[in-house]
Amino acid sequence: MELRGRLAIPLPGAYLPPCPQELPVSSRLLSIPAVAAALDVDRRTVYRFIAAGDLPVVDLRTGSGRSRVRVLAAGLDEFINSRTVGPMAARR
Repeated sequence: MELRGRLAIPLPGAYLPPCPQELPVSSRLLSIPAVAAALDVDRRTVYRFIAAGDLPVVDLRTGSGRSRVRVLAAGLDEFINSRTVGPMAARR
């Protein structure tokens, strides 16, 4: 890329990595707060789903420090689909 003024303009034939929105859904990683927001629950609830084995995670640990986990968007979709219920029976 060549910088012209304040804009980065790609040179003809230059490789441009895909934008995150262009990546397949299955390859997007979501943070725990993002998953909590998507489910409208507290992040502690998300950690309970993970501990129960209901929500798979990817561990991005970079050393001996605390782990950094992310949830695949496809995994979140599967989790939601597995908990989807049909119409409720009419009450009498």
